[in-house]
Amino acid sequence: MSYSTTLRSLFLALAAVGLLGLTACDQTIDKNPEQSLPIDQVFQDVSGAQSALTGAYSGLQANGVYGGFPVMAADFTADVANFSGSFTTWQQAAAFNISSTHGPTANIWADHYDVINRTNLIVDNAPGIEGISQGQVDNLVGQAKFIRALSYFNLVRWFAQPYEPGASNDQPGVILQTEGVASTEPEFDKPRASVGEIYQQIRNDLEDALSRLEVEGERIRAGRAVANALLAKVSLYQGRWDEAAARADTVISRDPFTLSDDPTAPYANESNPEIIFSVSFSSIDNSGTNDFMSSFYLPGDLGGRGDINPLSQFLNDAEANDIRASASNVTVSGTNPGPEVKGDSLLYPFDGNLWTNKWTLPGFGDDAPVLRVAEMYLIRAEGLARGSGSAADARADVNAIRNRAGLSDVSSSLSGQALIDEIIRQRRYELAFEGDRRHDLQRLERPITSSSGTIQPGDAQRILPIPARAIEVNDALDQSSQNPGY
Repeated sequence: MSYSTTLRSLFLALAAVGLLGLTACDQTIDKNPEQSLPIDQVFQDVSGAQSALTGAYSGLQANGVYGGFPVMAADFTADVANFSGSFTTWQQAAAFNISSTHGPTANIWADHYDVINRTNLIVDNAPGIEGISQGQVDNLVGQAKFIRALSYFNLVRWFAQPYEPGASNDQPGVILQTEGVASTEPEFDKPRASVGEIYQQIRNDLEDALSRLEVEGERIRAGRAVANALLAKVSLYQGRWDEAAARADTVISRDPFTLSDDPTAPYANESNPEIIFSVSFSSIDNSGTNDFMSSFYLPGDLGGRGDINPLSQFLNDAEANDIRASASNVTVSGTNPGPEVKGDSLLYPFDGNLWTNKWTLPGFGDDAPVLRVAEMYLIRAEGLARGSGSAADARADVNAIRNRAGLSDVSSSLSGQALIDEIIRQRRYELAFEGDRRHDLQRLERPITSSSGTIQPGDAQRILPIPARAIEVNDALDQSSQNPGY
């Protein structure tokens, strides 16, 4: 990847205090940074560093991060949603037939590394600001490292084979870049680090963030609980079961976070205490875009494209009365679409089809939930069930999620693999339409089935190709660096 683009995007982001128009790497490479600020001026004072941090959070809005394709693809390339639109590259993804020149894949790579470079520059430069206090350094660097950890967690799940608990994990991961690029023509010739090295960097960043951040955080800004929540999920993916359960428990026990009585509540109110961390969006952020989630999840008469609906398999596999997978009886129209969340379930009928309530603002202003308390319950349950915890305690967590979805308790004798399967089942329905399902199936080494096909464990298309352009511009990579099958 060319980091000339990344730096120019950063300059523009800082000049605009984080209000960006984010695009793919090869679309901006020849643009002149007419409103740019030199790095030494950006980090001249605390205010400039805080603007840089705002720019890093804004980078999460990119359509290759939490503003588009990967959030939706993780569900429509799995057994949750169906893509019926006309975008050829999205059809290719659903059919597990993509190549190293696949545009949306290139955006995932480029947009995440754009965010990573923004955080690297903060980590590098914030401590040297004249007059800055240690508390201010810790706040800036801690939040930047959380964002960097989140970005690498996403990248390694999309582009590399899963982490294998107890193994060497020397399978190729992604490129590990932890120094900011402060030139428009930087040297960037690095090989792929191993999966183990990437996960270690993620853990290092989150543990350092925990040591720096204050207890209090905000829903759209990292605090200690937010970093702990992400580390709980990372530990789950690493098979560190007891740690995953313990860290999830720490978040569940932390005020003001709480599990909502109603699963629709976090989407009706984006400040709901169930939300631990979300990427903030408004209609201003998405002006002129058609890549945002509500653009695809809303029917045409309600302001969207109407391209993604629940998969019939998703509906058929659901238990009766599960309000996450059954439609509320509510009438909506193009002239009167109703409130943001329509009815008392997470699906609603309109124009002969069902639609998710999780993405409903026609102005594309829905926040993107990244970490929720409900998932912490399920992480704690899985950690307890797989680790040294109590099956009874794991069942209690599962029942808390089931009960609020309108379902009864599981059997009091449920344990072992049957209990784990139930936890994974609840993850499928609880986290539906939030960009999680494909990654779950991948870490579990289970078949991944979309509306267009199935890929078994070991199939090349289970992970994305390293974009051809990223190989072309990096002297440390060649075709042998590519993922097998591409």
